[in-house]
Amino acid sequence: MGEELEHEKELEEEIEKEVEAEVLEKLEVELKGLAVPVAASSPEEYAKLIDRVNDMDDRVEFVAGELWQRQGEKMGFLIGLLYGAIFGIVAYVLFMI
Repeated sequence: MGEELEHEKELEEEIEKEVEAEVLEKLEVELKGLAVPVAASSPEEYAKLIDRVNDMDDRVEFVAGELWQRQGEKMGFLIGLLYGAIFGIVAYVLFMI
């Protein structure tokens, strides 16, 4: 009976070690995926890169603004149509009285 308990404890310890090793491997893989890449560059290259990023940001802002403006124009047209129809119905009812 004592030998069986010792054997079971040894098996449990081996399983725990294997599980810990697997968990550590998974964590290492996740940490590698989350690591932020670092690039050494000169201040001139950094300034050029920032200028390019700002230029791209301006373009994206411009396009997004144009898209929202078009969407607003469509909504304004539909709301105007609705108000016009309501005004027309009210005017028709008033003149029929």
